[in-house]
Amino acid sequence: MGNENLVEVLDKLVERSERWSKDAEKRKDLNSSIFYEGQTKAFEEVRRMVKRDIDRYLHS
Repeated sequence: MGNENLVEVLDKLVERSERWSKDAEKRKDLNSSIFYEGQTKAFEEVRRMVKRDIDRYLHS
């Protein structure tokens, strides 16, 4: 899987985690909400790392 495809997959995972977090908030399920917020942040961090590597590769 290329880095661009990985970024697309990570974008989808971030969107899914955000949806699930909002759903958990509506259900007043605090544990799930916190879990999905943490998951979203983790996916976003990995996405930033991959994008940073792509930028370094393109500009070297």
